[in-house]
Amino acid sequence: MTIDTDRIDDAVLALLHLTLHDQDRASKGFDSETLNRLHQKGMIDDPDGESKSVALSSDGLRRSSELFEAMFARQAAGKSLSEAPGTPAGTEQPSRYPHIKVKLADLGDQLWPILRRVSYAMSDAGVDDEEIERYKEEVKASGDPVGVSSRWVQVKRKAD
Repeated sequence: MTIDTDRIDDAVLALLHLTLHDQDRASKGFDSETLNRLHQKGMIDDPDGESKSVALSSDGLRRSSELFEAMFARQAAGKSLSEAPGTPAGTEQPSRYPHIKVKLADLGDQLWPILRRVSYAMSDAGVDDEEIERYKEEVKASGDPVGVSSRWVQVKRKAD
């Protein structure tokens, strides 16, 4: 079995939100490898040291809050967002690989250029080939290449 450490990192970051105190600190009672990966991604300060808590960066605080809401908030119907089929209108699901950012502003809604750009970015970030193939199949099966891509990576639609 291949472990998706990015999803584990997201889950831990969401759970860090539960133990927030002093505005930006959270209990570091999680696996040290996961905390080190979150530090490398810029989500938290260096977790090494005597302290029983760790400071979240501004990006870490924002992402922690987003992930917590997406994973654990209840909808009016009583289902968590992760249980809901599809994405409810007005609700953004976190991307599977939030550290991969892909600019799509110049591509419109063209399936093949979007698929190519996102899959190359995933490959460059070290995502395994089986996962990239799952992304490609999902994009091809949908009529919304931008929407599907945004569930996998961070998509930028506006020109900067």
